[in-house]
Amino acid sequence: MPGTPRRQLTRRSLPPRPTYEGAPAVEDAAVTTRRQSAESRRVTENVLRQAPYLAAELKRIAGVVTVCLGLLGVLTVIDRMR
Repeated sequence: MPGTPRRQLTRRSLPPRPTYEGAPAVEDAAVTTRRQSAESRRVTENVLRQAPYLAAELKRIAGVVTVCLGLLGVLTVIDRMR
């Protein structure tokens, strides 16, 4: 006799197959167009909302890079003076 019991097989029922009724109607195209314009409007609004934060972050990064390059320059000068 095996040490583990046999797995009981369960029958899975598949979801119903989709039905295709030809080309989409003109109304479906209008809904798709409205959905795309709403999506593009949301993306534009999101970009405009995030723009100040992005500008501040880029300024902060530029400041850090400037300080690092300045310190590197100072250390180079000190090393040459030795």
